[in-house]
Amino acid sequence: MIEIHEPEHYFRLQKKLPHIPFTQSEAWYKYLKTYNTTFAFFVDDEKDTKIATWGRIQKIPIIGGCILRLDGESYRPEVNEKIIKSFYNELSCQNYRAIELNSNNNYAIDFEIGIRRAGFVRPYSLVACPLSIEIDLQSDFNFDRNWKRNVKKALSHNLVFEELTNITDNVLSDIILMFQEMADLKQLTYSLEHDSLKNLLTSKGIRTFCVTDKNSKPIAARIIHEHNNYLTDVFAANSIAARDCGATYYMMDSLLKLFKEEGKVYFDFGRIPPSNHASDSVYIFKNASRGRKIQYNGEWVFYKNKWVEYLMFVYKQFIVKKQRY
Repeated sequence: MIEIHEPEHYFRLQKKLPHIPFTQSEAWYKYLKTYNTTFAFFVDDEKDTKIATWGRIQKIPIIGGCILRLDGESYRPEVNEKIIKSFYNELSCQNYRAIELNSNNNYAIDFEIGIRRAGFVRPYSLVACPLSIEIDLQSDFNFDRNWKRNVKKALSHNLVFEELTNITDNVLSDIILMFQEMADLKQLTYSLEHDSLKNLLTSKGIRTFCVTDKNSKPIAARIIHEHNNYLTDVFAANSIAARDCGATYYMMDSLLKLFKEEGKVYFDFGRIPPSNHASDSVYIFKNASRGRKIQYNGEWVFYKNKWVEYLMFVYKQFIVKKQRY
């Protein structure tokens, strides 16, 4: 395993891999870079790269030291448990008090065996649902009745779907405002900011789409990551007005049909949160697509000290109050 100190060099090596999750993309790096985050980049081999990952270095509150947080990795399909074990075993020897991984690659038994053999375990509580829905864009769509009914409603409201190729300050302001309306309604704890959003939307591999009402007012937006004909939902921004006219269904219906026409292969909804509370509405919406339910490799941790792990569990659950899955 080799640490790469130049991001540009790392992304040149990563580009050779067939699938790059959006949380491992250069676009996502540019988005997070706005927040003055410290990063670390790793590959198994510079000449023949089979696996690559980058993450954020964060200080541990109170006791000091650092955690390396990895939001997934990119690797070749032929990577087996031995390569996974070797890579993460060497990574665990780096000078971090802990490593936390949240892998949004499709679940693979070889991955789980390899990372367990490297000493990683599941965390005390999951903070990210490891489930998603994937649409095979090469097959016929099979949307349910509620999906079709909402698309019909949207058409009766004369909504317009378009891709935004010129990211202006007005576009950014519209998306931020719509996202904030949605965040307030769903009681989300985060928001979008101008500079980081601009970095994201102007990056290679990111596509932005919008639905406007009959008065040309934006009421919904979708940010999509594209790599090698594989697309992933990154952010949705739906205004309150979008809820009354089927705009979100119309947005996704238009997107999936466009991607199919373009010859793309798969679309990943970017996680689903099935539950018995308010977040279940997101699952109901995405499940109306009747896509294939998938599971990610999910969350794994390596702590060199159990007391640090206990402290971080308390910090996440009782101070930050992260959602538990």
